[in-house]
Amino acid sequence: MKVKQRSDDFRVRELLREDVLAPRGEFRVYRVLKSKHTSFEAARVLAQEAGASAGDVSMCGLKDRQGVTLQHMAVRHGPPISIRSPDLRIETAGFTSEPLDSKSSEGNAFEIVLRGLAQDDVDALRANAHSIRAGGLINYFDDQRFGNLRHGQGWIALDLMRGEHEGALRALLTSRSPHDDRKAMAFKRALTSYWGDWTSCRDIAGKFGEHHSLFEHLKREPQDFAGAFFHLASRLRLIHLYAYQSHLWNRAVAEWVRARVEPAQRVVLKSAEGPLVYPEVGVDLKAPPEQAFRLPGPKLKDVEDREQFELLADALAHDGLVPAQFSIEGVSGFALKGEDRPLFVTPAHLRLRPARADVLNRGQFQVEVRFELPRGAYATLVVRRLLETSARRSSVAAPRVLSSKPAPPPREEDGRFGELPTDRVRAPRTGTGERRSGAARGAPKRDWGPSKRVRLEDREGEGPARKPARRGPPRDGGGPPPRGERRGPPRDDRRGPPRDDRRGPPRDDRRGPPRDDRRGPPREDAPRRDGPPSRGRFERSGPPAERGAPRRGVERPRSDDSGPPRERPKNLPLANWKPKRGPASDRE
Repeated sequence: MKVKQRSDDFRVRELLREDVLAPRGEFRVYRVLKSKHTSFEAARVLAQEAGASAGDVSMCGLKDRQGVTLQHMAVRHGPPISIRSPDLRIETAGFTSEPLDSKSSEGNAFEIVLRGLAQDDVDALRANAHSIRAGGLINYFDDQRFGNLRHGQGWIALDLMRGEHEGALRALLTSRSPHDDRKAMAFKRALTSYWGDWTSCRDIAGKFGEHHSLFEHLKREPQDFAGAFFHLASRLRLIHLYAYQSHLWNRAVAEWVRARVEPAQRVVLKSAEGPLVYPEVGVDLKAPPEQAFRLPGPKLKDVEDREQFELLADALAHDGLVPAQFSIEGVSGFALKGEDRPLFVTPAHLRLRPARADVLNRGQFQVEVRFELPRGAYATLVVRRLLETSARRSSVAAPRVLSSKPAPPPREEDGRFGELPTDRVRAPRTGTGERRSGAARGAPKRDWGPSKRVRLEDREGEGPARKPARRGPPRDGGGPPPRGERRGPPRDDRRGPPRDDRRGPPRDDRRGPPRDDRRGPPREDAPRRDGPPSRGRFERSGPPAERGAPRRGVERPRSDDSGPPRERPKNLPLANWKPKRGPASDRE
């Protein structure tokens, strides 16, 4: 399956509540249609056109960079703006009396084109669509929530809960990421080199235009790392706070599913922060569709359900924390808030268009999927779950074992949160085109002999015998013939007569008599002719050449008239060669 192979394969349209937009209001609401831009980048463009700062732009949520997305942004007393470019369009949509936030949105509508599908994938989509329409799926957080892992920063909130303020700040500002541009890489490299020298770091931040006030604070108070977080953008602090809170929710819910589903009936999806466990189609979790799972607040005090409390506490214990440590105190902008998150989500208006030939992937199919999701749900999880079935899972998890020893039974529990998704891990390929299972990876490999590119020394009793040379007979003593014999006759015998014989007579004989004899007597003794002077530098002998007649094909007759004119050989390698004009020093 291939998603977002083209920019317009993934379309998202933000759905505002009906009572949000009004004919008049304090805030002007803009409709932003973007592609290849993050929400922050589009907000900066809007702020620049509106004469405001990027922090003055409010929005309902963040949208992906990849794909075509439509969302809404608001600016207090914003002017009318109309921007039309290939990747960004901004226009007025209406007004509102309050800034936009997540509560202003009802959700998003998605139009996704899935490419590179086999016939089994198309059948899986059809089979799972009916079940998901009826019962929904587990409402996990997907990888878009965990940008901190994608950029190599780790769990900043977890470091703050442990009291490691300097380590959290350094990881936040200097962690390298494969997604960094050249400017970000240079900025992080400079901060890493001068970390601890806050005057130099302040000067570096001033040159790059980022976090200048943060290092100014550290210059005044070198050990107040907790207070330095106050100078970060509030949106950046909340992203890292919600990332760890969502990670804790995912781990607890995955254990909740494992407790109700047998290992043979589980479908495990890979994720950046851990495996996501789903029940197979038709498995009843014995839970009401409206059931919620608590997104925990400080110290888990707001978690009333006993089972949920224990699952969240177990997830914290894996990170070396107890419930009393699930709080960030003394650091501005990291106040935890708990809320109930729906355990299940049901895509509304789920529709699948008929499969058709994929124009980008020959021999495969493409299917367009349409549905709507409430805010906080992830469309990528819906697509991945639509393609997962027990038949697909069993076909991947039954590789051919090459070892003669019996394979050990698969592990069901790992040391972290239970089951390892071994049934979804693809085994590496072998030389026979098969996949080797985890049990067979230690089996001895077949002996295919030495590589064709490795030449063994010709010693007695070592290595295979050399094949006879293709060109020419072998030598009497064995082994490959010498270079001349192996490649045929010598160069002169193969390519005709020597160079002088092939190209005709010497230079003087080929081009006629010497210069003086060819062009007549010297200029002083030449008789003066009647009529207009000649345009040429020298007078020509004989009738003028006709226009279009070749000048180089036939040699001029010799002065001694010893024979008929001789034709120049054609198609010689250097027939049209002319010497290049050398430097002035060579011409003097």
